[in-house]
Amino acid sequence: MDDLFNEQAKNIRIYSAVETANDPFEGTKTISYLNPIPIKAIVTDLTPTQISWKTAGIIVDKAKEIIIKKKYETLLTSSYKITIDGDDSDYEGWKQNGKLVYRTEGSYIRAYIYIKNV
Repeated sequence: MDDLFNEQAKNIRIYSAVETANDPFEGTKTISYLNPIPIKAIVTDLTPTQISWKTAGIIVDKAKEIIIKKKYETLLTSSYKITIDGDDSDYEGWKQNGKLVYRTEGSYIRAYIYIKNV
């Protein structure tokens, strides 16, 4: 897996953010993105059939699967958006019950990211 990771890894940027409550009674808030942290990841596209099976219950426009090193687990779980070099879209991690869903496979983490269908 290490050889595959070294050959096919792309740069992705993970953005953390700070939420500020504008009006607690209305529930409005402002999200301020912090500087992105670039890391390497293997990025693969998911077909519509794969999307419906892997991210059940979410209607998405486009989805990808990323594989990153396990040392970036906390960075991934605290991410608000993810960008991929060569792609102008902003992705977000697949969450269930407000918690990011990912799988640990040895010293790597496999996660699904998507663009919401608005």
